[in-house]
Amino acid sequence: MKSISISFLKVILVLGFVLSLQGIFAQRVAVVLSGGGSRGAAHIGVLKALEENNIPIDYITGTSIGAMIAGLYASGYSPDEIEVIFTSNEFSLLASTEVGKRYSYYYKKDLPDAGWIDLNLDFKKNISTILPSNMISTVELDFNLMKLFSGASAAASYNFDDLFIPFRCTAADIDSNQTIVLQQGDLGKSIRASLTFPFYLKPILIDDKLLFDGGMYNNFPLDIALQDFNPDVIIGSKVAGNFSKPDPDDVMSQIQNMLMSDTDFEIPADSGILIEPPVEKVDLLDFSNSQEFIRNGYDETNNQLEKIRALVTDFRDAGVVKSSREKFNSKKPEYLIDSIHIEGLSDRGAQYVYRTLLRKAGEVSLDQIQPHYFNLATDDKLEINYSSMLYDTISGKYTLNMNIKPADKFSLKFGGNISTRIANQAFVELQYKYLFQDALRLKANVYFGRFYTSGMLGGQLDFPGRLPVYLGGRLVYNHFDYFKSNSHFFGDVTPSFLIQDDNYFKAFVGIPATKSGKLEASATLAVLEDEYYQSNLYSREDTADQTQFQCFSGSLGWELNSLNRKQYASSGASFHLSASYVTGTEKFTSGSLSNVIEDPEQNHQWGTIRMIWDNYFEKLGPVQFGFYGELYLSNQEFFSNYTASLLAAKAFEPLPESKTIFLSHFRAYNYGAAGLKAVVHLAKNFDLRAEGYIFQPYQEILESEDQTAYFGEEFAKRYFMASGALVYTTFLGPLSFSVNYFDNPEEKVFVALNFGYIIFNKRAFE
Repeated sequence: MKSISISFLKVILVLGFVLSLQGIFAQRVAVVLSGGGSRGAAHIGVLKALEENNIPIDYITGTSIGAMIAGLYASGYSPDEIEVIFTSNEFSLLASTEVGKRYSYYYKKDLPDAGWIDLNLDFKKNISTILPSNMISTVELDFNLMKLFSGASAAASYNFDDLFIPFRCTAADIDSNQTIVLQQGDLGKSIRASLTFPFYLKPILIDDKLLFDGGMYNNFPLDIALQDFNPDVIIGSKVAGNFSKPDPDDVMSQIQNMLMSDTDFEIPADSGILIEPPVEKVDLLDFSNSQEFIRNGYDETNNQLEKIRALVTDFRDAGVVKSSREKFNSKKPEYLIDSIHIEGLSDRGAQYVYRTLLRKAGEVSLDQIQPHYFNLATDDKLEINYSSMLYDTISGKYTLNMNIKPADKFSLKFGGNISTRIANQAFVELQYKYLFQDALRLKANVYFGRFYTSGMLGGQLDFPGRLPVYLGGRLVYNHFDYFKSNSHFFGDVTPSFLIQDDNYFKAFVGIPATKSGKLEASATLAVLEDEYYQSNLYSREDTADQTQFQCFSGSLGWELNSLNRKQYASSGASFHLSASYVTGTEKFTSGSLSNVIEDPEQNHQWGTIRMIWDNYFEKLGPVQFGFYGELYLSNQEFFSNYTASLLAAKAFEPLPESKTIFLSHFRAYNYGAAGLKAVVHLAKNFDLRAEGYIFQPYQEILESEDQTAYFGEEFAKRYFMASGALVYTTFLGPLSFSVNYFDNPEEKVFVALNFGYIIFNKRAFE
C-alpha cells in the first residue's frame, strides 16, 4: 500500500513537471502592425478575428497608426472597445485643423470681422521659425492620448513589458537618422511620437530627441518584434506599402519619397504569415471609412485562418483572455489630479493657467479639468505644446505636467471683400496679446472702401477663476456712404443720397454662460450723424439735411453661438436676447430742399427688447434646413422728420447684401420677422443656398406731405426678401454668387459676385 502511494506521488510530480515545462516552452505569438494612416483601422479587424478564433497574442509591436492600435490592445482595450473608439465622431475630430469647437469658449472669441488670414508676428524670429511646423492642431489628440493611456502606463509602472501584453513602438530621430525603439516611459507620449507624420503633426521631444513618425525609417517593425521578444510565430498586418516613383506634378508624392525609407514587409513562411486587408487608398487622416476597413481586416484574417492554424499550435480560450484583461485593467488608478506642474511660462503666466484649470481646492478628476483645459487650448494668448500625467505611488494621485509657451504678442490680420457691387472693402487689424495672472488683448483695425469706412480701437481683460469675468471697451468710427454711382474703391464726387456716421465708445463687462454663450452688460456713449436728402431729386449745388443724435445707452444681453462660420453658416445655432435703454438729444439742421423747419434740440428716450434665433437643424438627405426668427420691440418716438425717423429705426438685415443697401421697407420701431433656409451640400465646402424671409412691422413708418413721419395701420403691410446663392468656402473666405430679391420701392433684384466677408465693425446699438 505504501509503495502504491509513493508511485502515485511520483506520477503526480512528473506530470506537474511536464505541465510546467509546457508553460515555459509554450509557443509564443507576436503581432506586428504596419503604419498606413487611416487605413490602419483594418488592424482592428485583424485583432478581432484573432481573438474570436482563440489565436494567442503574446506580444505586439506597431508603427504610426499601427502603434496606436497596438498600444490600445496592450493597454487592456478589447478589439470591440478599440473599434468603438475609432468609429466615434470624437475620433474623427482629432484630425481636424483646429481644437474641437465644442470646447471653444464663446466669450473669448473675437467679434466677427472681415479677416481672411491671421499672421502671428515675432520680430525676434526669422522667417523659417515663423512658418508653422504642423498643419493640424495637436492639442486635442495629445489630451485624448493622455486620457487613453495614462492609466495603463501607471499600472505597468511605465515599463512596456508589464502592460497587458508586452509592447514596442518605433519613432524616427531625424537628428541621427535612426529608428528609436520605445519600450518604457509615458505610453501616450511614445505613441504620439510614433504617429507624428512630418508637417501634419507637431514633433515631440522624448529624452531630448525630437521624434517623428516611426514609419519614416521602419514602417513594419518585424525586426523589433524578433529582436526584443524572439517569438515562435509572427502574424503581420500590412495596410501600407513603399511609395511609388514621385510625380513631377505632385508635391506631396515628392515630399513622401524624400521623408519615407523603403520597408521590407516580408515574413519567413515557416515562422509567420502576412495579412494584407484590401483597403482603398484614402487621405492619411480621413477616418470616414474606418468601419469598412475594420470589416476588411476581419474578413481577410478569417480567410487566412487555415494558414494561421497551421503555424499556431497553442490556442487560448476567450475566457482566459478576458480574465487576464480585467485583472490588468483593475490595476489602473483612477484619474485624480492633486498637482499641476507648468513649464515654459513665467510665474505670473502660470498663475493664469492654475486659475483657469482649478475651480476648487484639493484634488480634481481629469473629467473635471477637461473643459477648462480646452478653454486654455482655445486661448490665443498661449500655446499648449504637450501635456502628460505622472502617477505617484505614494499619494495615489497624478501630477498633470504641461509644457506651454506664450503666444506671439503681436498678430496681423488681413481681409475684406471683393465685389461686383458697392461692397468692396479692405480690412487690416493689428492685435497685441499679453499674458500675466490675467490676460489682456488690445487691437486696432481699419476698414476702407467706397461704401464703408471704419476704424476701431479696443481691448479686453480676461480674469480666470471659479467664475471667469471679462471686461473691456472699444472706440469706433463707422462711416456708411449709400447710393454711390459706381462700385469701385475710389471715384467721383457725385453727392451721396445718404451718409451715416456712427461714432461711439462702449464699455462692457460679462461672464460666460456655458461654453457657447455669454451674459454681458454694456454702457455706450455715442454721436450719430446723418446727412440725407428727402428725395432722389437733387443736384450738386443742393445741401443735405443733417441730424445729430448725442446719446447714452445701457444694455444687458444674453448670447449663445455655435454657428460653424461667421458668414454663410451651415450648421449650429445662435440666440440673442437683450434689453436696452437709450436717452439722448437730437439736433436737426435743414438743407436746401427741406420743408421741415429747424427745431431746437429735442430729447428722446426709449427702451428696447430684441430677440434673434438662428438655427440649423439636422440634415434631411443632402439638405440642411434652418430657421431664422427676429423680434424687436420698443417705445421709440419719431425724430424731427421722416427720413431721420427712418434712419433711427432698427433695420432687418439677415442677408449679407442687405447690409449694403438702404431698405426703407425693412425698418421699423416694432417688428417681427422670420425666414427659412435650405443648404444643399453639393461637394466639400461647396453649397447651394436658398433663403426666404417675411418682415412684419407692427406699424410702418410713413411720410406725410410736410416730410414728417406718421405711423401706418397696425399690421397693414408686410415685406419679403429672398436669396439664392452658390457658395464655395475657401481657406481664406467664401466665394459667392448670389441673386437677391428685396421688396423695395426701387430696384428689387440684386445680382452679386463676392469674394470675402460683408462684415463690419458693430454699430453703437448692436
